[in-house]
Amino acid sequence: MANTLIHQQWFFIALVFFGIIGYIAWIRWRDRRWIETRFGKEIPLAMSFGVNYYGRATEPGKPRRSSGFLLLFPDRLFYRSRLAGHEVDIPIESVHQVSHGSTHKGVDLHQSVVIIDFSSADGQKDSAAFKVPYPPQWIQAIESAVIATKSTASQ
Repeated sequence: MANTLIHQQWFFIALVFFGIIGYIAWIRWRDRRWIETRFGKEIPLAMSFGVNYYGRATEPGKPRRSSGFLLLFPDRLFYRSRLAGHEVDIPIESVHQVSHGSTHKGVDLHQSVVIIDFSSADGQKDSAAFKVPYPPQWIQAIESAVIATKSTASQ
């Protein structure tokens, strides 16, 4: 019996591998269903899952990391953490600059992040840092949304 299990170890490895793939697919399905329920027919310009959020610069303490998804709509940038349900909603018209860096709140994060400088609801300057897949595409998409918002506001 033990000899049979040794020769079948590939089965256990495959079972674990497909279990992880299935779990990731279920999480993505659940997140997409939540997005459809929350935003209805509103279609995001960009969407990424597995995004890490490191907090806002005005929040006390060192950067804290949470994992979730990031959505870019024509009028706002929306983040929601997967476990805590923490939400960040940044209006596009309040965005001043989008840049690429590796530090946030004076702490080296040892990885590449997208830093968004914006004005908070009370007019205070703030910034948020996100680890996203394909940072250059996200930077370009956010900058394009900002330009589009400013051009429609000036007309």
